[in-house]
Amino acid sequence: MSQVIPPFLRAGDTIGVVATARWVEPEVISIAQKTLESAGFKVKFSEQLTTKNFQLAGSHDERVSELQQFLDDDDVKAIIIARGGYGTVHLLDHIDFSKFKNAPKWICGYSDVTALHAMLQAMGYASIHSTMPVSFSDATPDAINSLMNCLKGNYPEFTSKNKVNAVPSTMIEGVLYGGNLSVWCSLLGSPFFPECRDGILFLEDVDEMLYHIDRMMTLLRRSGALQNIKAICLGGFTQMKDNTMEYGFSTSNPWGKSAEESIRMVASQLGIPVYDGFPAGHLSDNQAFYLGRRCRIQSHRDVNRIEFI
Repeated sequence: MSQVIPPFLRAGDTIGVVATARWVEPEVISIAQKTLESAGFKVKFSEQLTTKNFQLAGSHDERVSELQQFLDDDDVKAIIIARGGYGTVHLLDHIDFSKFKNAPKWICGYSDVTALHAMLQAMGYASIHSTMPVSFSDATPDAINSLMNCLKGNYPEFTSKNKVNAVPSTMIEGVLYGGNLSVWCSLLGSPFFPECRDGILFLEDVDEMLYHIDRMMTLLRRSGALQNIKAICLGGFTQMKDNTMEYGFSTSNPWGKSAEESIRMVASQLGIPVYDGFPAGHLSDNQAFYLGRRCRIQSHRDVNRIEFI
């Protein structure tokens, strides 16, 4: 499937900020406005950002309506999801992308926003994995600047350092897919899960039991979801938990592998190289990069480089 790259933004273009899952505090809106306007953009905020329906920013219908409004708004050239949490997956069956297909725009975010990223990847559209307004106050300058550069199209490469062994220097080329591992797996078997043909898979996660990582990777392997994957790139796996007294269990019965080690084990069964250490995920240094876009990945000594083409 050919990948559609939305138009890059220019100074003065309008960015919409929408909540598809959890609500945000008013100060998040203020910080987002200052951050985006200082980068030369105009900002339009959803009316539902601070609406509280338990954890969610309004009812299901309200969140669908707000997202649809921004997707259909000709003045909005990109959409940044305000924050993650959980709930975006509920909207997928009810979004009309017919106008979007005629005038595609960038959709940005991470974590729970993987639901939207995956849907776009399945449709053949590129998007941006990035920090979100709820995290702007804690984000590093590189995290903020990389988002702005992605939106403007000024993005040469994405680099990391291998935490374990260096990957062979052979260059691998393919379309970059993925996002949050838990959300990615939750879409398996649905129309919103991309085929990942000629694919390189990016994964990150947060607040999971270590054995859950093995379970999810085993599911992906057995389902055939990894059969078209040429390489796996790893971002942050933060706040991982184990069956030990440290995490509130009465006895310690550790899993015995880190999240990265569990992923490497499954990948090795399929002969898939793993490149780790990318600064993306639930980190303050959550640097932005493109999903659903063709790239080249290569490791030189202990440095990994993804170049978008």
